[in-house]
Amino acid sequence: MRLAVIGAGAAGLCALRHLTKHPSITQAIAFEQTKDIGGTWVYTEKTGTDDLGLPVHSSMYANLRTNLPKEVMAFPDYPFPKGGNSFITHVEVHDYLKSYTQHFDLNKFIKFSTSVENLEPITQNGNRIWKMVSRGVLSGEEENHEFDAIFVCNGHYSVPLIPKLKGLENFKGTIIHSHNYRHPEDFSGKRIVLLGAAASGTDIGIDLSSTAKEVVLCHKKPPLQSPLPNNMRQACGIKEFTETDIHLDNDEIITDIDVMMFCTGYHYTFPFLHPSCHPQIENERVPLYKHIVSPEHP
Repeated sequence: MRLAVIGAGAAGLCALRHLTKHPSITQAIAFEQTKDIGGTWVYTEKTGTDDLGLPVHSSMYANLRTNLPKEVMAFPDYPFPKGGNSFITHVEVHDYLKSYTQHFDLNKFIKFSTSVENLEPITQNGNRIWKMVSRGVLSGEEENHEFDAIFVCNGHYSVPLIPKLKGLENFKGTIIHSHNYRHPEDFSGKRIVLLGAAASGTDIGIDLSSTAKEVVLCHKKPPLQSPLPNNMRQACGIKEFTETDIHLDNDEIITDIDVMMFCTGYHYTFPFLHPSCHPQIENERVPLYKHIVSPEHP
């Protein structure tokens, strides 16, 4: 079989490591549009676009540590180095992925700076195969490929989701998504409202509190029971915006806000899939069997 892996982050590298060791697979290639392995774990100070002119993929911020212990995160046959902290920095995770790639000699199977432009199932001699068009990010040259199966490993923490909220377009303060957050020092002395109390919202809120004047964490979950910094508090969900204020669902008004930060997750996006793949995404859910396999293209 000839197989392709789209993306050389953690999932893509793991797939590639096993595919390249399997005796029945004659070809396995990973297509990675950046110059490095690691996907979302590749930290960059850049926001917006990278040095190749592509949208920045990573959502890492400078002070991020894992919210799972490394002993749980490790691939089963390749543990993290022993000793030290269990909750490690993004730099340590990226170093681990680079070590994994080197240990299993995966670089030779990866086409770097190569994006997948189109992926379409076709029937050839009675069999379904996958016709792929890739493009060199630097050269712009396109190349045609044929594969028997595809592993889609492009991740889903890179295209920000900002909910539609009444009056947001009138708000005069800074509006930012957590995807573009890097340093708490950029918000020194600011009054900041965060929307969303999942992992990124709570962690970024605490990170911001080290320099911000006030941090208000808005969400609709049960109140967090953990102690919070003195200048950080919880509030309910957001109903609407004015130019300078935010009205909450319980009719509380938060005034004189400098920054509105959305920690509201990400869109699933598969821009390379041909319409015949039927990649319908509704309510940020992908219709896959066990969240893995397409029922129409098993």
